[in-house]
Amino acid sequence: MSSIMTIFGSAVMELPPAPPQASPLHQDNMLGAKNDAEALQFYLQKAGARSKETLRRYDREITRFTAYLYLELKVSYQNVRLKHLQNYLTFIQTLPYHWTTQGILPGQPERVLFKSSIKPGKSTDQVIDVLSSFFSFLEKNRYITGNPTAALIRSGEKLARGNTVVRYFHDSDWEFIKKCIDHLPSNTIGQKMEAARTRYIIALGYGLALRESELTHHNCTDIHPDNDNGFYLSVLGKGKKRRHIPLNNQLRGTIMDLKQLYGIDSLYGDTFPLAPRHRMLNNTLCALSPRGLRQWWRTFMNRCAINAEPELKARLSTMPFHALRHTALTHLARKMDIEDLAIFAGHDSIQTTSQYYHAEASRLKRMSADHYL
Repeated sequence: MSSIMTIFGSAVMELPPAPPQASPLHQDNMLGAKNDAEALQFYLQKAGARSKETLRRYDREITRFTAYLYLELKVSYQNVRLKHLQNYLTFIQTLPYHWTTQGILPGQPERVLFKSSIKPGKSTDQVIDVLSSFFSFLEKNRYITGNPTAALIRSGEKLARGNTVVRYFHDSDWEFIKKCIDHLPSNTIGQKMEAARTRYIIALGYGLALRESELTHHNCTDIHPDNDNGFYLSVLGKGKKRRHIPLNNQLRGTIMDLKQLYGIDSLYGDTFPLAPRHRMLNNTLCALSPRGLRQWWRTFMNRCAINAEPELKARLSTMPFHALRHTALTHLARKMDIEDLAIFAGHDSIQTTSQYYHAEASRLKRMSADHYL
């Protein structure tokens, strides 16, 4: 098989030749792919149809895995077996140093595939999920015979960690966060603008229970009037599933407060971002990227931690932006049935919503308080 050159966005990944003993392609190959490079391109096109964030994550994981196959094992997709996948999971937990530096990928000398090994206690289940999706796609389209991921055993660590690592703000923590927002410095024009931007982003993320990519990929052109003298945000979420989230009066007020600082008096009909950057570019206020949003959030969490008690400070250091969505859905679960909460959150199944239904635990605790022998 000739050397592989795969296009990932605007970058090119060039890998050495696969071994001569690589298995021939299946005669009924429905993909029409002539080699691994084309098969991978077809898969990423499918993944990219879901969302840009999904494409970025799948691109990263499959790029890493493919590089490992070709550079370490000299194995093509057709020859992957369960033992290779198990070796890879061990490999990413004990990475050789040179795999965390530049120069691993031919054609991309500055790219770093891994920042570090998977930390102790972290789950490999997310990696397994991506690999399972990838090989299921290849098998379904008869590019390979059999699915080597079928026997992979998930660690269950993600679920187990969910019982001990809180991914949402407790009520007292949430009150502390709101006080931090209220006490942001506003002595100068720049500080006032940043305080308003912080309140705006957090209010929308929490008030609408938005995912990172939903907040960064939408703007005020997605706000529309409803048939009841109100407004809603039309969100295109995971799996290209669209939902309409009502904007209450408080949210509309927060949006207008920030927009008026930029001289804009309309609630909707313009491209004002839901997650704006701090500075304008060519007189245009651009949106943060998902990564930029996470970096901004980390800065805010660090600011909050300055005046926090040691225990809370430790929790804040681990809280991702997604904790706002967890917190929002937890609070809404006190008011909504789980079916309504699933609609608000954009979940296909209430089983997914139940992961956020933290209020259920408190309710069961109260109901079982006097239940004993």
